[in-house]
Amino acid sequence: MLHLRSAPNKLARTSLILAVLGWFFYLLQWCFDLTLGLLLAALTGGASAICGSLLDILPFALWLVGIITGHIALAQIQQTGAPGRAGAVWGLVLGYLGLAFTVLFIFLIIILVATGVGVGLFSKHIPSFPKY
Repeated sequence: MLHLRSAPNKLARTSLILAVLGWFFYLLQWCFDLTLGLLLAALTGGASAICGSLLDILPFALWLVGIITGHIALAQIQQTGAPGRAGAVWGLVLGYLGLAFTVLFIFLIIILVATGVGVGLFSKHIPSFPKY
């Protein structure tokens, strides 16, 4: 007798791929910012920072869509019993970690700006920097 195996859930695979791509673009963006991005910002007078800022949103969007597709995939897998649960779970884990890391990083920046950390450093080394 031939047993037909059901196909793995495509949304589970999509969730995992999007979460991994989110981390890939996040790390790629950091490497770019710390190398070629600094040179481009100096040469273009900061105009390249607009492109860099737009690319900063890409990992966040990938993680968010990965989380959504992961939850939908888990619901479908629970109903149909199709394989792919591990991919959906890993997509959710990586997506939520990226999302939490982003929120934590933004919160840290807000705290540093609100407390004025770094102002003394800049005013000490750059005489034209405004003192508060």
